[in-house]
Amino acid sequence: MRIQHIQIKNFRCFEDVSLNIEKPIVLISGENGSGKSSLLEAIHYGCYLRSFRTHLPKELIHFDADNFYIKMHMQSNDQLDYNLQIGFSGKKRLVKIDEKAITSYKDLAHLYRIITITEDDLSIIKGGPEVRRLFIDQAVSLQFPEFIMHLKKYRHILDNRNAFLDKGLCGHEMFTIWTQQLWEQSSLIQKYRIGLLEELQNRTNILLSNWFNESIVIRLDYQQKKMKETSFDLFMDASYDLFLLEQRYKRSLFGSHLDDISIEFCHKTSRSFASRGQQKLILMLLKIAQMQTILHHNGSAIFLLDDFMTDFDPIKSKILIGILQSLKSQLFFTSPSAQGPFEDFLLTQDTQHIKLTM
Repeated sequence: MRIQHIQIKNFRCFEDVSLNIEKPIVLISGENGSGKSSLLEAIHYGCYLRSFRTHLPKELIHFDADNFYIKMHMQSNDQLDYNLQIGFSGKKRLVKIDEKAITSYKDLAHLYRIITITEDDLSIIKGGPEVRRLFIDQAVSLQFPEFIMHLKKYRHILDNRNAFLDKGLCGHEMFTIWTQQLWEQSSLIQKYRIGLLEELQNRTNILLSNWFNESIVIRLDYQQKKMKETSFDLFMDASYDLFLLEQRYKRSLFGSHLDDISIEFCHKTSRSFASRGQQKLILMLLKIAQMQTILHHNGSAIFLLDDFMTDFDPIKSKILIGILQSLKSQLFFTSPSAQGPFEDFLLTQDTQHIKLTM
C-alpha cells in the first residue's frame, strides 16, 4: 500500500494543503513550526484514528476552525485504488473508504497499516511499564485486529472485579468468577504479547547480525505480575496473601494490566546502561522488526520517521537507510534541514523532497 495523494484541511497548522506523493521515499524538510510532524500525524491518524501526540481530536483542529478533514488516495500492491476520508466536527468523526462508512480502527486494519517512530517513542525504553504495554498492544493489534476485542473484554472484567474489591465483597461467589475470568483473559493477552515479543527479538538480532559489525544482543523479556502459576487452581492456592493485599488496597494486584517488558542490551537493562545513541538504535531496530513482521504476516505497511535520523553518524545512517529500503515499503522522513550527511545521502536514493514553509 502506498499513498499517492494527500489532502488536509484545518488540521493543526494546515488550512488547506494538497500533495502528490510520487516516489516510495519522501523527505519532508522545513523549519520548526512549518508542519512536518503534523503532516506525518495526519497520515498516522488515518490508520489508528488517533494522533501520536494527543488523545483529544479537538486539539488537532486548526485554531480558527471547528472541524478537520483528511483525504488520502492510496494504491495497493495489486494495483487497486482506494480513497480514505476522515472528517471530524464537534464530537463526531466520520470515516469512509471509497465512500463506504466504517466505524472503528478494526475496519481499517486490513487496508492501511502504519509504523511511526518519533523522539517520544524513546519512552518505550526509558519510560514506565504502561508505555511498553501500549507499544506491544498496538503492535499485536496491527497483526491481529481481534486483539482489540480481547483488550476491551479484559477491561470489562477488571472493572467488575475492582468494583467487588471496592465494596468489600471478596467472599462473594461472583468475585471468584471474576477472579477466574481475569486470570484466563490475562493469560490470553500474555500469550499474544509473548508470541510477538519472541518474533521481534529474533528479527532484531538477525538485523544486528546481518547489518552491523558489532557483537550486540538484544533481549525482550516479558515480566508477568503475580501470575507465575500454570493453572488457575495453582494460582488460587498460592495467592492467599495477594488477595489480602487486594482487600487492603481495593484493587486488582495481578493481571496483564500490570505486566512489563524488560529490554536488555548486551545483557544489561537498556533503560539504565545504554547510551542515548544505543537506545535510539535499539528502538529503530525494534520498529523495523515490527515492520518486517507485518510484511511477513499481513502484507504492506508504511513507515513514518519523524526527525529520528539526525543523531546517527553517517555510517549508521547509511546502514539504517539500507535496511529501510530493503523493506520495499513507502518511507516518509522529516528533517529540520534540507542539507546534511543524512539528507544528502537520502536524496541520492530516488527520493521526493517536499519543502514546507511557515
